Amino acid sequence: MRFVMYKISLSLVYKIRIFQENNFTMRKTLTIGVIGLAAVFISHAQDSSETAPATYEQCSFFMKTPPLRDLLETIEPIDDSAYYANHSAKPVNPMRYNIPENLTEEEVEALFEEDPTLQTINGSKTNGGYRLQINVDGQFGAFPPDPTGAAGIDYFVQSVNSTYRIYEKEDGSSASGVYFLNSLWDDPGDGDPIVMYDRYAERWFISQFYGAGGAPYGVQIAISTTTDPLGEYYLYQFDYTLFPDYPKYSVWSNAYFMSANVGSADCSAFERDKMLVGDPTAGVIKMNFPTMPLIFNSIAPAYAEGAAEPDADEPCYFFAVQDNGLSGISTDHIKVMKAEVDWDNPETSSVTVSQELNTAPFNALFAGTWTEYLTQKGSSQKLDAIPGIFMYRAQYRRFGDYNTVVLCHNVNVGGNRAGQRWYELRDNDDGNWSIYQQGTYALADNNNRWLGSVSMDVLGNIAMCYSFTGPDHHPGIRYTGRFDGDPLNEMTVPELTAVEGEGAQTLAGRYGDYSQMSMDPTDDYTFWFTGQYLGTGGSRKTRIISFSSWNIAGTEEAEIRIAAFNAYQPAPDQLMLKWKDVDPNEEVRIEVYEMSGKRIITEKISGDHDQVLVNLPKLVKGIYVIKFNSGDVNLTKRVHLGW
Repeated sequence: MRFVMYKISLSLVYKIRIFQENNFTMRKTLTIGVIGLAAVFISHAQDSSETAPATYEQCSFFMKTPPLRDLLETIEPIDDSAYYANHSAKPVNPMRYNIPENLTEEEVEALFEEDPTLQTINGSKTNGGYRLQINVDGQFGAFPPDPTGAAGIDYFVQSVNSTYRIYEKEDGSSASGVYFLNSLWDDPGDGDPIVMYDRYAERWFISQFYGAGGAPYGVQIAISTTTDPLGEYYLYQFDYTLFPDYPKYSVWSNAYFMSANVGSADCSAFERDKMLVGDPTAGVIKMNFPTMPLIFNSIAPAYAEGAAEPDADEPCYFFAVQDNGLSGISTDHIKVMKAEVDWDNPETSSVTVSQELNTAPFNALFAGTWTEYLTQKGSSQKLDAIPGIFMYRAQYRRFGDYNTVVLCHNVNVGGNRAGQRWYELRDNDDGNWSIYQQGTYALADNNNRWLGSVSMDVLGNIAMCYSFTGPDHHPGIRYTGRFDGDPLNEMTVPELTAVEGEGAQTLAGRYGDYSQMSMDPTDDYTFWFTGQYLGTGGSRKTRIISFSSWNIAGTEEAEIRIAAFNAYQPAPDQLMLKWKDVDPNEEVRIEVYEMSGKRIITEKISGDHDQVLVNLPKLVKGIYVIKFNSGDVNLTKRVHLGW
C-alpha cells in the first residue's frame, strides 16, 4: 500500500528531473521442475545463452535536499505504534516466492539428508559470550516490518516499512522523531528499505522501492553529503521494467550493487563514484544472473566492510543457495558468481559463474502453505521460514593475505523446525573461494532459529543474531558467536537473549523478511543488529542491539585492545581523526596523500591525545589515503573527501 505522509514539496531550486526512454527489451523465463512427487515451479535467473548484453541507463530523477534536520522541522513526526495499529497490511507480491504450495511433510522428508554439521549442544565457552551494550526498542513496522539499520560515526539509523528514525549510538536514545521514508523523496515509494553506512566514503545510503501496487517500477536511493544523517542528501531514482522486489544491496569499491527478486535485470550496479558527489548523470548498469534453480532471485552480493576496501578493479561476488531438493541440482552447494563492470564500456559488463562450492548436506524446503511453516507459542498460525536464500548481509572482509565472506541461511532441521546454516568462506586474495568452516545451529530444544544475520569483526570473531520462537516461546531475538581460534564449525558462545517475545502473530505467516547486522565503523569490534520481535497482543516491534568483543562477558578486567583509527569530514574545510589504544608515550604522525602519491598534509600529535581536528586545504572531490603511525602501529585508510 502507499502510505499517507506529512511533508512539504521541496523547492524546485533543489530539483533536476532527468527523463529518458527505456529502449531495450527484457525477457522473463519460467521453467518447471519436480521435487519428489510434487510438481514444482521454480524461478530461474535469465538463461545466459539468451541474455541480451548489459545495458546502461541514466537515473530518471535527481535532486539535492536541504539539511534533513531543517526539512523535518516542517513535518509532523508520527506515532508509529498508533499508525501501524491501523495500517497493518503490506502488499504481498506473488514474485516473493517461487516454490510449491502445500508440500506435505512426507514429500519434504523424502528429500532429507543427514546434516553432519548440526550443532545441537549450547556453546560451552567458560567465560560466557559477548557483552551487550545497547538494547532498545526500535520502530513499529508494517506487515512485515522489514527492519534494516546500520551504525555510523555517532548515530544508528533504522528504517522499517515505511518509516525511519535516527538514534544516538552512545545510549540508544532517539536523535529524531519517527518520519515516513517518503519525506525524503518527492515521489512516494513503497518500502522494503535498506540502510547502509559506506565507511569508505563516510556516507549514508538509504533506499526503498516503488511500484508495489503497479507500474511504474523502480528504486529510490538517498546518499548523504556528509557523515551526518540529519544533513543534506543526494536523491536518485532508477526506473525498471519489472518490479524489483526484495532487493539486497551492498557497498563495493566500484559500485553499489543490488540484486532483486525479479525475472529480468536482477543484478544492478549503481554508479557510486558519481552518486557520492551528487552528479545528476549517475547511472545504473543492468545485468542478468546466469541460469540456475532458485527459490528467490535476490542473490546475496558481497558487502565490503573493514579497514581495507576491495581493489578498484575487483569483481563483486554474489552467492546463491543451491539445494539438491530443487530440480536440476544434484549436490547441495553454494554457487559463486562475479559481477565485472566497466563504466567506460557498460555493455561489456557481465555476471558469470566462477565456482560451485559443495557444502555439507542441508535441507532448505519446508512443508506447508505459501508462507506458513514455523510453530510459535499462543497461536496455530505458522510463520514464514523464508527458505533457500542467503540472508542479508554477505559480509566481505580483507585480512592481509586472505579475504573472508560470512553467510547464513534458514534450513529445515526436521519436522519443519528452522535452524541457521552458517559459513565462513576464504580466498587467498585471488578470487578462488573455499569453505573454511560451516555449521548448522539448531539446539536440541524444539525451537526455531531463523532470519539470521552474521558478521565478523576485525579480530576474526563471528557473531550471529536471529529470530527465535517455538511451542513455548513467542517470537523474540537471540544471538550467539565464536572467537577466532575456537574449534572450527562451532558457535562456542552460549546462546544469549536480546529480547523475549510477548505475544503471537495471528494475521498471517509473513514475518520479518529482513534483519541486518553491521559493524561499528569507529572501532570495527562492535556488532550492531536490528530485527523483528512481537510485543503484547502480537504487535510488530523491532529491537536494536549492540555488543562487542572488546569485553567478553564474565571477564570484566580482560579487555582486548587493538589499535584503530577513523577519519571523517565534519565540515568542508575540516578533517577529524580519532584513534584508540595506541601507546600514550609514542608520538602520533598522520599523513594525507592524494591517489597520485602527493602528500598534502602532515600532522604530529603527542600520544596522550585520542583525536585531532585538521584544517584542510581546498580539495578536489575524490579518494585520499590517510596514513597513521604511532610507534609500531602503522595503519592506512582510504577516505572520500571533498563536499
